[in-house]
Amino acid sequence: MSATPVGPPSPSPSPSPYAAPDVKGVRLRAPVGLAIALTSLFALVIGITVYAVYADWNTRSLMQRLLADPAAVSDADLVRGERLTGLVGTIQGNALIVTGIVFIIWFHRVRTNAEVFAPGADKLARGWAIGAWFIPFANFWLPYRIAVTTWGSSTPSGADGGYRRFPLTLVNLWWGTFVLSRLLGWYGGMSYSRAESPGAVRDAVTTMLVGDVLDIAGAVLAVLFVRKLTAMQHARAAQGPVVAAV
Repeated sequence: MSATPVGPPSPSPSPSPYAAPDVKGVRLRAPVGLAIALTSLFALVIGITVYAVYADWNTRSLMQRLLADPAAVSDADLVRGERLTGLVGTIQGNALIVTGIVFIIWFHRVRTNAEVFAPGADKLARGWAIGAWFIPFANFWLPYRIAVTTWGSSTPSGADGGYRRFPLTLVNLWWGTFVLSRLLGWYGGMSYSRAESPGAVRDAVTTMLVGDVLDIAGAVLAVLFVRKLTAMQHARAAQGPVVAAV
């Protein structure tokens, strides 16, 4: 009987870049899956917000026509415009809530990973990556501060082992757009709920329209921020537990 030829041993699977040892009780966890989910959710938010821009523009046009000639706009047109604005606002709000929950989970994970990469770099405990979003007024600054520190701590080393600098331009653009769009959205929504004349409604939806356009830009920048920081952490983790634990 001829012996069955034995081939070369199959290569052992390469270890996960996130298999680093604990650093002060904290272990690296991959943020890649959450980043993929966020990319899909932000794409959905962008699509819904594009429709919100259409609804804002439709209401604004109705108010313009009503101011120019009240007889040119029927009650049915006004009811349809109001229903469209309300429906889109509800759908948009729900999509933002779901996306916000997943984003905060991802944000906490990358902040936790940053504690492994650079222990002690952020003086705030990692739980602030969640809590900072819910503190009035402080939520306009604390999440940005955490994002900046996490960005710096997640920077992978260069080929020669030296420090590589990644500018904060993307972080600054994302955060500035996010804050401005939230403020305009809040002010526009409040003005719309209190509007009692066609001119006031027109002005309110104009503010909402600008806020929605900024929402779209902010969502695009958020995707870029999420994907870039996730890629930075993946590259840093792939440099090995020795580098990751420094």
